[in-house]
Amino acid sequence: MSEAKEVLEQAIGYWNAGDRDAWATLYAEDVVYEAPGSQRISGLADLDEKYFDALMKAAPDRLSRDIVLFADGEYVVEQARYVGTHTGPLRSPDGIEVPPTGKQFDFPFVGIFRVQGGKIRSIRIFYDQIELFTQLGLMPGATPT
Repeated sequence: MSEAKEVLEQAIGYWNAGDRDAWATLYAEDVVYEAPGSQRISGLADLDEKYFDALMKAAPDRLSRDIVLFADGEYVVEQARYVGTHTGPLRSPDGIEVPPTGKQFDFPFVGIFRVQGGKIRSIRIFYDQIELFTQLGLMPGATPT
């Protein structure tokens, strides 16, 4: 098994356990995160606050499941489902907050991670924002499936 895949498996385990401190040890200080909606987070301190803490507060029961990992050199692709219940405010990296809806979510995503020297240096996440907003009841006229 590649080092990159092992690092990501550990990170997913810590993520699902809600262990922020252990999770953070696997990320480089200058890590860069990108996601739909022009979300961009630079640096581990901001990633801790604007990603891990924000998502933990929005859905304490959240986790990644049905995980499939593909590794090639320093890159790992994660294909999985993100599931949970929106019971707290969901705060975007730019500070916009969505009040809790109490609704469950379950949507697929793909993440591309670059791992160097045992640390995750970049993350690029892809998911359907419309599907998430529909599941949370935030799309006018949309009916959750």
